[in-house]
Amino acid sequence: MSNAERPSKNARREHAREVAKKRQEQERKRRLRNRIFLQGGIGLAIAAIVVVIILVIQASNSGSTTRVSSDAGPKNMVTDGIQFQGVDGKVEPVATAGVKASAAPSPVATSNADGAAKVVTYIDWACPVCKQFEASYSKDILSRVAAGKATLEIHPVSILDRNYQNSRYASRAANAAACVANYDPDNFLSVQTEFYDNQPAEGSNGLSDTQIKKLVRDGGVTDASVSSCIDDEEFGSWVTAETNRVLADKSLVNPAQGGFGTPTVFVNGTLWSGSTDLLAEIDK
Repeated sequence: MSNAERPSKNARREHAREVAKKRQEQERKRRLRNRIFLQGGIGLAIAAIVVVIILVIQASNSGSTTRVSSDAGPKNMVTDGIQFQGVDGKVEPVATAGVKASAAPSPVATSNADGAAKVVTYIDWACPVCKQFEASYSKDILSRVAAGKATLEIHPVSILDRNYQNSRYASRAANAAACVANYDPDNFLSVQTEFYDNQPAEGSNGLSDTQIKKLVRDGGVTDASVSSCIDDEEFGSWVTAETNRVLADKSLVNPAQGGFGTPTVFVNGTLWSGSTDLLAEIDK
């Protein structure tokens, strides 16, 4: 190329600027496309994660039971205990309203209370000593109740969770007691016997809810509401509140022990020490 045909220095610089400008524009567009693709990919990934989370929650909700424990208390336990009296030679529960977990219990007079000894027990279905008490005295106490010579009031509490490998067995057993009292009080005593006869060893995991429901069925309960009540731990809050009321009640403290323990037994308002003949105390 001759000097006449060669572009001037200024023209060459202008051409170089145009080429650089085009390359910059191409690079800008390329980065923009990549950013759009990247953002779109992230958006799709987030959407996919959200869908997965929703599906997991839906699957969890469809396969699990919500524990609905609330302020509700079991019916037939307005005193915080279930009462039994003699009616036509039979032992029958006393029907009452429920008391909220946050409310104070109320005394209820039984139909044959006049002249009848009033026996009140505080028990934990996970308590080995309560099992021994049941084996030693239950039959004789209930025979006196049936005859109208005594009334019986049973307060299920939960003080032995610590003995069952963090499974809360004592609390779940007390909830089961409340469930039976609420939905099928006629079978409360037979269910209590099942729990004592099949009491798990302290230091074990206790019983599962499935095993608890089996004991309830073996005790004669067929109402499906009881099973749901156990699954949901419907009266869990009441069990906690009722147990706290008992532990805070200084009148329930055994002087020999320096605190509350189970079983605690009162006959006509007097704490039974365990050193006297209980049946003789009832027969006075």
